[in-house]
Amino acid sequence: MNVNIEFKNLPPDQTLRKLIDRLTGKLRKKLAGLDGDETFLRVMVEENTARKLYRVSITLELPKKTLASQEERHDINETVRDAFIEIDRQIETYKATLRGEHEWKRRARREELRKNK
Repeated sequence: MNVNIEFKNLPPDQTLRKLIDRLTGKLRKKLAGLDGDETFLRVMVEENTARKLYRVSITLELPKKTLASQEERHDINETVRDAFIEIDRQIETYKATLRGEHEWKRRARREELRKNK
């Protein structure tokens, strides 16, 4: 997985970078089966100096799909965590779709799939 981390209007803090690296490592573990040259993660951390708000934008390009998350809060660490939580939720939904779980949720389709096997 290729990773690009950008800071805008904000100096790259060492503790913030460690937090992002740790959360990125967790994403790498979740995407182990999908990992390859096609997976690209872009994290952009931006500070709005007028209102002391932090915006974190995460874009994850997967095979045949692009996932995105955006959070804006006053606490930068909480903002980063919440953005990664949202991407994690989207990854779980994406993987469930690849496994075909949406077909098993409908009773009629589930019975049809059982008969065919």
